[in-house]
Amino acid sequence: MKPTNIKRLQWQSRKLHTKQVDRHTFAVESVSNPLAHHIVTVIFKPEGIHARCTCPWALNYGVACTHVMAALEHMAALKGRKLSFWSTREEARRQRQRVFYLWGSGRDEGIWITSRAA
Repeated sequence: MKPTNIKRLQWQSRKLHTKQVDRHTFAVESVSNPLAHHIVTVIFKPEGIHARCTCPWALNYGVACTHVMAALEHMAALKGRKLSFWSTREEARRQRQRVFYLWGSGRDEGIWITSRAA
């Protein structure tokens, strides 16, 4: 499932504390309970980004939860980059920035990400 309010989720994700556990794994603060964390795993493949999270949204085949967005933003910040998330390829391409695809559970279920200098 794609999120319908992607910009609100992006805004929320920027407030979450994120800690990198290892190269591909992150502990991200829970939105509903600041004392809890969700584990996010991010894998980069030639066809795009594959990410998993332990939150209820992601466990029910949701793509691009706030925790995944926060982990990706954390990785981008380490490289001096800033990300934006988009529902369609056309929206992402209009930004005239580098474009990535975050895979979802099914065909056309993913979202698009643009990266720019911070």
